[in-house]
Amino acid sequence: MIARCLAGTLLGFTLSALLIALVLHLLPNHGEAFLIPGLILFFPLWTAIMAGAYLFRSGMRAWLVLGGANALAFLALWAGRALGV
Repeated sequence: MIARCLAGTLLGFTLSALLIALVLHLLPNHGEAFLIPGLILFFPLWTAIMAGAYLFRSGMRAWLVLGGANALAFLALWAGRALGV
């Protein structure tokens, strides 16, 4: 139980930050007009990911899935910046 809690808290924080950054980066002008709404949506997204971590059968699976989602989100953000999208 504690492994899922930590996975949701630690990896959920970075995943929600990466997802908000990815959405803001893909918007025109890099989402300058949507920065405050993006920051407001950060906490509910993080809370949803933390709650969703309890749906996994084990803590190891939660760490693997959320870690993989973090890696994919980071790679997508990196690729978007590298390609100038």
